[in-house]
Amino acid sequence: MSVYSGGWNENSMNVIYGLSAITQAFPASTVAIGTFDGVHIGHQAIVCAAIEDAQRHQRPALIFTFDRHPAELIAPERVPGYLTTPSQRIRLLSERNPSAVIIAHFDMALSQLSPDDFVQGILKERLNAQAIVVGKNFLFGRGRSGDVAYLERERERFGYRLYDLDAVEADGEPASSTRIRELLRQGEIAQAERILGHPYYLAGEVVKGQQLGRTLGFPTANLSLEVRQVVPLDGIYAVQATLDDGRALKGACSIGNRPTIEKAGRSIETYLLDFDEDIYGRKMEIRFVKRLREERKYDSLGALVAQIERDVAQAREILG
Repeated sequence: MSVYSGGWNENSMNVIYGLSAITQAFPASTVAIGTFDGVHIGHQAIVCAAIEDAQRHQRPALIFTFDRHPAELIAPERVPGYLTTPSQRIRLLSERNPSAVIIAHFDMALSQLSPDDFVQGILKERLNAQAIVVGKNFLFGRGRSGDVAYLERERERFGYRLYDLDAVEADGEPASSTRIRELLRQGEIAQAERILGHPYYLAGEVVKGQQLGRTLGFPTANLSLEVRQVVPLDGIYAVQATLDDGRALKGACSIGNRPTIEKAGRSIETYLLDFDEDIYGRKMEIRFVKRLREERKYDSLGALVAQIERDVAQAREILG
């Protein structure tokens, strides 16, 4: 991946951080627009439709998105938990091989653009959009005053073709980020991943905790999240972990308040199987493969250790 510097490279995907990085207009393009948090199967359909149109007309396929959820600025009290970190989102979008991903800084100036100014100033003058691909519920512009009906009405004036896609269904219901968040919070990992169309990972940095696991014979890696991601339902999980050097590990992860130990506090901690290295300060991702049980309070530390041993054995069996 590379940062855009004024030319379109057919053979590699460009990642463009901020509209100011676009120093000259693109050639005629097809543009998919959205927040794309999670890059779920509905988002993938939008991206793929844009790429198919671009290939048909031999022009670049551009993905236009934002560096944060618009609610971070407009309504902070209503910001949903994120399904992907920024780097995860770029990685997932890049797997579809668009020509470029444009990550606009969502600030007050951008939020106050009228629909006309957004289409004319960004989509036409900067991106040279000849086709626009969005979901049916797409909203944009000051006060969310722009919608699919506006884009349809103004097609001839601005000169673009519009593709407004219906929601993709999963398990008989429309795929949505809201539904995925609900399933994760219920511990329904497999269902959430069916709608995502890919594994769900928490990502962050391994930090020092109270080292309670080490005193029990099971040292754990405590994860401090990179962004405010949705954390699955409290409990014990079999997980797959990936370190920032690419190594893949297996483990048993505990999410919750560790009720057996007084004032232990809340944590996301993972016992990595057959692994004993100092990884403080390292980046790590965790994929939740299966929920083993709910969090419980035990009568003694001995009873807790015995249960951890059973959890680790079960995780080892599930993970192969």
